[in-house]
Amino acid sequence: MNQERMIHLYGPLGQRQLREVLGTQLTGLMLHPETIWLVSPYVSDFPVLDNRAGHWDALDPSWGSRELGFNELLARVVNGGCPLRFVAKRGEPSSKKFLDHLLGRLISTADIKVLFLDDVHTKVLLTHYFMLEGSMNFTFSGTHVKKENVTLTLNRNKIAGFLALFEQEYAFPEQA
Repeated sequence: MNQERMIHLYGPLGQRQLREVLGTQLTGLMLHPETIWLVSPYVSDFPVLDNRAGHWDALDPSWGSRELGFNELLARVVNGGCPLRFVAKRGEPSSKKFLDHLLGRLISTADIKVLFLDDVHTKVLLTHYFMLEGSMNFTFSGTHVKKENVTLTLNRNKIAGFLALFEQEYAFPEQA
């Protein structure tokens, strides 16, 4: 079984592949919640899940016939029980705006830890089951404008290594 899939965001085909992979992985977390690591210098909203034909109504009928953005879908899975570890570049307005919007969507019991650092360059979305990593920031520009490469990894050993590294590298401040 191939445990890695490279996606080239060099046009509409790659953009569609990324949306399908990202949307599928995030909706899977609605069924099997687990910790999500989002590490990216720059983060902004972008369309992820196309529900205009109603294919995803079984997961959440309130979505209606429309496209769902990354922020909304991420909020849905965090509200559904997925702890979120969010690491972004300090002083970046788009990331702060994304986080503020996300926090506005979260329920009071949502488990989220936030860290802004000066030297973030890694770009990864990581859980115990999958990792999406590459040159792409998790932004509209990164997913729809720039020519980026990302790899979907299902290799448990590689994922475990990144999880251990992130746990060691990113010390979140205690939150009251």
